[in-house]
Amino acid sequence: MFELFFRFQPTAGHGDHYNLLTTKFPDARFSLWCNGNTDVLEIEAAGLGSLEELQNEITTSTKAHLDGKIISKTYLQDKFQLVARTCCCGSDHKGTPISPIIQRHNFMRIPPLVLAGGWEYHRLVGYDDNDLKGLLRGLDKIGATEVLHKKSVSEGMTDDAFLLSLSSLFGQLTEKQMKAMLSAIEGGYYEIPKRTTADDLALKHGQPRSTLEEHIRKAESKIVLAMAPYMMMYARVPEHPLLNKTKAAGATVGARMMKQVAMQLAAKSRNA
Repeated sequence: MFELFFRFQPTAGHGDHYNLLTTKFPDARFSLWCNGNTDVLEIEAAGLGSLEELQNEITTSTKAHLDGKIISKTYLQDKFQLVARTCCCGSDHKGTPISPIIQRHNFMRIPPLVLAGGWEYHRLVGYDDNDLKGLLRGLDKIGATEVLHKKSVSEGMTDDAFLLSLSSLFGQLTEKQMKAMLSAIEGGYYEIPKRTTADDLALKHGQPRSTLEEHIRKAESKIVLAMAPYMMMYARVPEHPLLNKTKAAGATVGARMMKQVAMQLAAKSRNA
């Protein structure tokens, strides 16, 4: 079992009306929950004027495209929540082919679906690398796919796949890295202005400054990388941090991921 984060940009004719709205309102971030019958849509945008314009657009497009009905609307600061008695992601709606592809390859969605700037940010749970290969192949036919993160879900710890667990954030830190990081936090190393320095911390722990800083840097790197997929989904206009590497490689991350999966499967077959 594994958890998969990816972002998807549909080609013309393959995006649903929510995705099209993100291109019309590029500064807005949409979060969508759906139970197959009712959509709960939260929108974050700059200012009440933008939210009112979005509300009018969504009300019109929901009635026109999905024969739906708006049940409730709620404003809270720069966020707007809309509940609609309709289902945008259902396979019965033309122009939204991504749902059948996800279902066909045995993946389970973890809400919310985040949309921003024409991109859809998906979080799935999968069970077999063969399914992953098929998923990416299917998605590449209808748009651009970039895998942001893939990690195994430990047996007996399935609940961690649905929540941001402490083990996923801190489980890779060594005892020395954890101790150095906690000492830095407690000492005020990350405050502005700092209440302590790396020299002070090193003296306190009786070790060279270079050693202490190495422990802290490694801990910071592991924590930030573990948080990265969640930050990408939360950001108002998420950006893909590996975009330059993707261009330099001459292929989408999805295509390269498929190649890696194929190599792994071939290696398993040889060792069987």
